[in-house]
Amino acid sequence: MVQRDTLRPKDAVYPAGTIYMVVKTASQAMLEQLAAEHRLVLSRWRAVLLLRRATFALPPPKRRWQRLPQHNEDLSTLLRQMRKRDEIQPVPGHPQLDMVTVPYARQEALDEREVLFEVHPYAVISHLSALVFHGLAMDRPNRLTVTVSRDTTGGLLPGGTSPTDWEGMLLPPPSRPAKVHGYPVTWKLVRPEYFFGHGDYQPLGFPVRYTSPERTLIDGLTEPELCGGLDTVLQAWALARHTLNLDILVYQVERMGVSILRQRVGFILDHLELFHPHLEGWRSSSKRGGSSKLVAARPFASTYDERWNLSINAPIDALQGA
Repeated sequence: MVQRDTLRPKDAVYPAGTIYMVVKTASQAMLEQLAAEHRLVLSRWRAVLLLRRATFALPPPKRRWQRLPQHNEDLSTLLRQMRKRDEIQPVPGHPQLDMVTVPYARQEALDEREVLFEVHPYAVISHLSALVFHGLAMDRPNRLTVTVSRDTTGGLLPGGTSPTDWEGMLLPPPSRPAKVHGYPVTWKLVRPEYFFGHGDYQPLGFPVRYTSPERTLIDGLTEPELCGGLDTVLQAWALARHTLNLDILVYQVERMGVSILRQRVGFILDHLELFHPHLEGWRSSSKRGGSSKLVAARPFASTYDERWNLSINAPIDALQGA
């Protein structure tokens, strides 16, 4: 167990002129790192990681603890002491999380996204939630939509950590609660080969993982029901017309390896008057058939785009207004 987070005795007497070394406590070491990263939430696994970092960074004479923590249980006593001192307090609904309450902590209200990435460190915020974040949809959704890989981590590390942090350590197991900080969550599980097209953004001062604008628009065509419906998706494509990275978009579409997706994206890019060298190859390989529809979940319609062999089985007014 990590030793008690004791302070230098208040009644200690030092001879005049004595120079003594400032010795850091375990709680100070963790709270300072959280403040530097603008974090409010302290999970058990992050507490272990932060104290391990401090153990490696500080020589023994400069710290009050001696042992290198290995497991969450190693910090049970320390975290109880921190709660008694009102340095942290439990996050309601999340018994494995605490919230920093010291005066120098970030003053903003606790954000559900920070809680999300502590309970599931390998999550990616996606679909309608990502459309709104990227400024491609206006109305804030009443729930988070989150994509995770079926192989648990999808090759990701917890946000704000590096491979060296996990040398000799097991990665923390994720959980998928129905709500995060009282906010409903829709969890989307995908095969590892489709778990790509995301990146770290810093709206809160520390990394928050979202699907990229290009991947979010692709997801809108494959799962419009998770993105506010087709009208919202087409409006998003129109709004992104001048900011899309076409090379990234084309690469991600081809990586999906779905011919009907190439037809849908090609049709939309034509309407937006956007061009890429790969589009002609997509068009020439497109095939007419019962599955060649703009919206997979709707019936086949007689309105047809000859260039892309695609049944236009839903209104596209939002796209035509681009």
